[in-house]
Amino acid sequence: MNPRPIITLAAIATLVPTLAMAPEIKRELSADRETIDALETKPFDQAALASLTNWTHPGTLSDSNTQGKVVIIAMISAGEPSSYMTLSKLTRMQRDNEDEVVIAAIHPDTGWDQIKEKIDAGRITVPIARDEGAVFASAMHTDDYPDIYVIDRAGNLRFADLEGRSLKDAVKLLTSETPESAVANAALQAQGIAPEAAATASSISPDAYDKAPWPDHNGRQFHADNYQGQKLPVPMGNEDWVDNERSLEGKVLVLDFWATWCGPCIRAAPMLRDLQESYDGKLEIVGIGGSEKEETFRRYVLKKKGNYAQMFDKDKTLNNALGITGIPHVVVLSTDGVIRWQGNPLNDEFKQVVAMTIAADPLLAANSD
Repeated sequence: MNPRPIITLAAIATLVPTLAMAPEIKRELSADRETIDALETKPFDQAALASLTNWTHPGTLSDSNTQGKVVIIAMISAGEPSSYMTLSKLTRMQRDNEDEVVIAAIHPDTGWDQIKEKIDAGRITVPIARDEGAVFASAMHTDDYPDIYVIDRAGNLRFADLEGRSLKDAVKLLTSETPESAVANAALQAQGIAPEAAATASSISPDAYDKAPWPDHNGRQFHADNYQGQKLPVPMGNEDWVDNERSLEGKVLVLDFWATWCGPCIRAAPMLRDLQESYDGKLEIVGIGGSEKEETFRRYVLKKKGNYAQMFDKDKTLNNALGITGIPHVVVLSTDGVIRWQGNPLNDEFKQVVAMTIAADPLLAANSD
């Protein structure tokens, strides 16, 4: 799983959202509760995963699969009827949150053949691993089955031995966080302060976006089809991360289509770095390559080590969908995924457009109140 982002305590006040308080999230009663509580708010011990075998879905808890996701781990047993109820709940949760949540169930040696029979028959679809010698259960201080553990987007174990009825609320809270705010909220939780749920774009009224004072669309000629006021013609997802991989949720995005052979693209890079530094936490600039050999692009990017994200799309999927025929070309998106401006980043108004988009965005305003 991904390493925990670093954040200073001084920045916590600006990262923790201040909307409706999250409902009380309850844990199971246990004679070993104090020891279990000590696991919470700390980075999840990935070494404990080494003992797990017989994965029905290999790679479920790998670094690449859990990066920036909320992770639910359920300790189950074929001998406990309530474990099947938990599996049913996890199946629904997996279906409803497939892009946000990674789910895994862990089963002890005892009864493995019994649970494997149900897996082979297609009656269980949740990824399951075998906990040989109960090594993992011991590391997690599991005292009963089912026991549920939830890890946040920053890799912190936030809820250990969670009460089943609180799972939905816990997932709602943690999926509302960014990796950065997860670190801040974990720090508050460690102090006994209940974190609050962040606003998401879906929780903001569409009317708020319609009435926001967005910058004027670019009226100049540019080398692409005009999608201003619309969403991307195809979703992102075909790109491979090259550098500075991070969550893009809940922030204004600037997609920068560029290449290492493009002189104006290179001239724009220092200004983009300055914008990323100035609006870090509210803005994510994402460089997208695809107009050259991937090896050339990667070598250049990794040598320069900039401060904003870089991706490579060998098929130029988004580039072609936007009809881009000349670079550099940037697309500025608000947190609801609508393109508010597009054009050349070297245009005089570009920096002001980014500032105005961030200032106007209702989600960013809600999460900074």
